[in-house]
Amino acid sequence: MSMRYPAGFISAFYNPLQNPDAPTIGTATATFGGITVAFTAPSNVGGSAITSYIATAKRTSDGVLFTASGASSPISVTGLTAVAFTATVVAVNSYGPSASSAASNSATPLPTIGDAFGGGFFAGQISTAGNSIADYNLVVGPVASAQNSSKQWKTSASGTTGTSSVIDGPANSAAMNDASHPAAQFCEAVNTGGYTDWYMPAQNELEVCYYNLKPTTQVNTTGTGTNANAVPARASNYTTGTPAQTSATDFQGTGAEDFATVNYWSSTQSADTTRAWNRSFYNGGQNNPYKYFSLNVRAIRRVAV
Repeated sequence: MSMRYPAGFISAFYNPLQNPDAPTIGTATATFGGITVAFTAPSNVGGSAITSYIATAKRTSDGVLFTASGASSPISVTGLTAVAFTATVVAVNSYGPSASSAASNSATPLPTIGDAFGGGFFAGQISTAGNSIADYNLVVGPVASAQNSSKQWKTSASGTTGTSSVIDGPANSAAMNDASHPAAQFCEAVNTGGYTDWYMPAQNELEVCYYNLKPTTQVNTTGTGTNANAVPARASNYTTGTPAQTSATDFQGTGAEDFATVNYWSSTQSADTTRAWNRSFYNGGQNNPYKYFSLNVRAIRRVAV
């Protein structure tokens, strides 16, 4: 557990003849509600072996400190708000702590799943390159303005050029912003939270929303779930219990912002161009019904990492 740590506490106990040298700081990386701090152990351990390391995250705005300990690199400092932090690390042996390392780069913790964020609610991250390196945060729009319970993907069962991407929801959605594509047209028209760049999620974006914001405790189907664009990427299908019901209270069943336990359209056209992909928020299954069926749809937006 992270703790508040008084400024100057560590340096007051440093003895260069017995205490270890300072670690070499590495990179601080944002995580959900915290930062992970990498470092290199010192070559000089002092008068006895190093027993632990202490990472200290300093809130840039006011200098408040939060700490966490670990046996080796990296160390995660949690319980942080989504503002900028830098980090230092000390090594500890039986004589006490080393001097502090240099400060790390600045890193801003990610909000936790379901937190208010970007005009809606934080739903997770995607990697458009499929390399588990996040380049966008996904934001789910509010139910009241960004969800509709009955929209056709298209008014006819025919192909639509530019809608085959499993990850580029903005491009898919923009290609359908007309009256013949009611679901995408609805999403493109959403104006809420101070933003107008809402769109109809692509297949793998919608999967991230299910994985992180699953509304119920219903067992999952085990025939789907792989997602190369999730962060981290998922190479295996769901198990009956993973993903579990979201811990975000407002997105649990009967919550103020929960997904209904029905099928939602994605903006991704099927190989059979008379059909398009959807995702069940009951058990995670996906199917490709005819485009003229009416299903739920919910607008999302992206925020660059």
